[in-house]
Amino acid sequence: MKKFLAVCAIGLALATGSVFADHPSGLGLGVVFGGGVGEYNGALSLKVPSLPVYWTVRLGIWDSSFGLGVTGDYYIIDSTLVSSINLGWYLGLGGYAGLWGFSDKLGFAAGARLPIGLSWQFLGHGEIFLEIAPQLGIQVLPDVHFPHASFFNGALGFRYWF
Repeated sequence: MKKFLAVCAIGLALATGSVFADHPSGLGLGVVFGGGVGEYNGALSLKVPSLPVYWTVRLGIWDSSFGLGVTGDYYIIDSTLVSSINLGWYLGLGGYAGLWGFSDKLGFAAGARLPIGLSWQFLGHGEIFLEIAPQLGIQVLPDVHFPHASFFNGALGFRYWF
């Protein structure tokens, strides 16, 4: 019975159309700070108007190593939380992939993520967001590891909407 009520509540929320009303529909560009457990770095954020996916791309180059990562998230719920101050929240489904190299080894991991966040829209075109994204993935290079080591990803970011 609880599952039935949950499905009915989600269906009602989706049918109202108001759960998809928070983010602007234009091009969104920004910067993101965050990462997985024990790793903190900067990234670029991109939302192209014709695609319903929010992208983040990270690139790190150090003396003897490098890292490249990408996440893509589709927001299932994107709703206003406090309309008087343009504060919203979102829940999505997404994926990640990462490639890194150090010394003479190459690594690769990929998996799924569940981004949950707060989004504050200000001055019509600016957005600050805070998110946590539980994730589950597999590392396939240099060795196979399941689950992949980083179970949580978090981010603080800024986007400008054109």
